[in-house]
Amino acid sequence: MTKRIQLYNTLTRSSEFLDFQRSGIGVYCCGPTVYNFAHVGNFRTFTVVDLLYRVLRCGGYEPKFVRNITDIDDKTISGAQKSGETLLVHTERWTKIFHDDCRAMNLAVPTIEPRAAAHIDEQIALIVKLLERGAAYVRNGSVYFRVAACKDYGKLSRVGERELLVGDGNDPEKEAAGDFVLWKAWKESDGAVAYASPWGKGRPGWHIECSAMALKYLGTNFAIHAGGIDLCFPHHENEIAQTEMATGESLAKLWFHVAHLRIGGEKMSKSLGNLYTLNDIRTMGYDPPTLRYALLSGHYRQPLNFSTESLRSARSALGRLGQHGARLRNICAQLPPPAEKFTIFEAVWDALLDDLHVPKALGLLFTHLQNVAEKNFTATEAREELAEWLRFEEVFGFPMVQKENYSADIPEEILCIAEERKKARNAKDFTRADVLRKELLDRGWQVKDNADSYDLTAV
Repeated sequence: MTKRIQLYNTLTRSSEFLDFQRSGIGVYCCGPTVYNFAHVGNFRTFTVVDLLYRVLRCGGYEPKFVRNITDIDDKTISGAQKSGETLLVHTERWTKIFHDDCRAMNLAVPTIEPRAAAHIDEQIALIVKLLERGAAYVRNGSVYFRVAACKDYGKLSRVGERELLVGDGNDPEKEAAGDFVLWKAWKESDGAVAYASPWGKGRPGWHIECSAMALKYLGTNFAIHAGGIDLCFPHHENEIAQTEMATGESLAKLWFHVAHLRIGGEKMSKSLGNLYTLNDIRTMGYDPPTLRYALLSGHYRQPLNFSTESLRSARSALGRLGQHGARLRNICAQLPPPAEKFTIFEAVWDALLDDLHVPKALGLLFTHLQNVAEKNFTATEAREELAEWLRFEEVFGFPMVQKENYSADIPEEILCIAEERKKARNAKDFTRADVLRKELLDRGWQVKDNADSYDLTAV
């Protein structure tokens, strides 16, 4: 691929072509806070950014992808204390769980995955620069960023003075309501979590960690900074302010934000208690590839409504794509793989290169499926199309060629319900059996009874 990729830049409120050097293009994504399961709203962002990374690679770029781990903040400290673990043991455990979920979701491993607690020195050094330049001040062992020193503060989020008054405005140590903490003086509730600094023992604030790690591994003016839209303010706004005041240069050229995942019109979040984890999705009877498809199916800049119906539609769509891929594979089974990549679906690639327009790309693929439903492929035609199909599988990250003797994996929870229904039927409790049949159907599985058993089919 030699065409340029175009993405929407939150900073300029416009779509821009990536005119950066293709080798070593820097991409930074704000990663998880490791104190609990990441929910599928988090995974919408991580999956979209993974798609961006894959499109960059297939587009001829060589991205250097950095996604951080936040392992030191109020939530991780509180979680460690409640579990009776040290902070390191606690966050290592949750980081492993996050990595397990990432593998299940087929997320590419970042080039570098730095952790905040391992970069205390870099964060302190950045705070020292801000103090030297009058952009920060010390109060009783804590250090605050002076927003008034940054004349263009708010240029990313377009935040106004009124919004700055909302939030942590009651902190008596701050000069102004909009100022934010760079270093937190130790307090009794922090327990054993304390690091030495020029201002006394304490720990860094949240915003400074990403600036410090991004600067260490990507430098200033790197290509793309990504994250969920909820991070635009204050987190990303504060990253920009503190980095520019400390270095005199921009942090990133393009700011890439993914819209919320919604349930019933509300943002999915831990604070609202309306979240689902990957384990919950499995319990509902759906596998990680189905979830991946569902999370990518809408345009990333538009809120995506999450429901059982969206998962059911995703599974059906994956089945159609996979069946076509298997058909192509079977036709050209005796031919060697093509020596080069073809461009049968150039319009599909153009859609992906145009601000990751996945709905348009998928729409074109399904239109193609309708057009070739009755086509008798020659072996050569099938081989060429299969090569493109496998490229899309690489980019989208979900399976597009069904395996030999394919059958959907049936989750243990679904089998338990089906067995309970079988027992109800054997006991002639048909009312209970009908209730369980409906529960299976609501979870995306159709049950068909036969002489002495039953068959389960994904719908």
